[in-house]
Amino acid sequence: MAGLVNSVSWPLLLVAAYLVGSVPMPQILARINGVDLRTEGSGNIGAGNLTKTVGLPWGVAAAIFDGLKALIPVLVSRYVLHQGLGASGIAGLAAVVGHNWSIFMRGRSGRGLASSAGLLVGLDPVLVVWVAGWSVAGWKIGSGLAGFFGWALLPLTAIALGRPGPEVLFLVMLATVLLGRRMQGNSDAPPGVNNALRRALYDSDPIPDEYGTTADEASRS
Repeated sequence: MAGLVNSVSWPLLLVAAYLVGSVPMPQILARINGVDLRTEGSGNIGAGNLTKTVGLPWGVAAAIFDGLKALIPVLVSRYVLHQGLGASGIAGLAAVVGHNWSIFMRGRSGRGLASSAGLLVGLDPVLVVWVAGWSVAGWKIGSGLAGFFGWALLPLTAIALGRPGPEVLFLVMLATVLLGRRMQGNSDAPPGVNNALRRALYDSDPIPDEYGTTADEASRS
């Protein structure tokens, strides 16, 4: 009977995690302050942009909420449904996917960094040290580049630490989701493979004058 309950409960947990993950708390808090994150700062609906446009306390509040909405599904999966690391990680990943592609924001929201950090707290807290170290390094080399190395190299870090195969495989999935969202960019991101690769590496687009013309000017020429 317990196995039957878990076989039903875990898929329901995935759906619930996605829906809760889709709640755009940074945008909600920004709206309370009369700001639309889609048109302010970096245009990203995340705690970092909220901090820059509204203030640190609001950004911290959003980051905590975003972290909890991925942490809780992992804990429920591991300690209530007694699932393994891989299945529990996927439960948290559902919340990250919801955050990145929110149904409440027409399919595009934040970058999922705070949610992913919360996921790691529940799955493997030691790996949070690796990600946090790159976040600190971001002050020197740029947050976008540091974020790329921090998350893209996470599966290799897990292998070096001797983590089991299911966990490493899950971390590959997590890194793919995060980098895929970076490559997608905001709704007004210029198209093209080069721009997508730039976003993956730096999480930014070239300024209009960098290549002489804007995307709109090129399309009209």
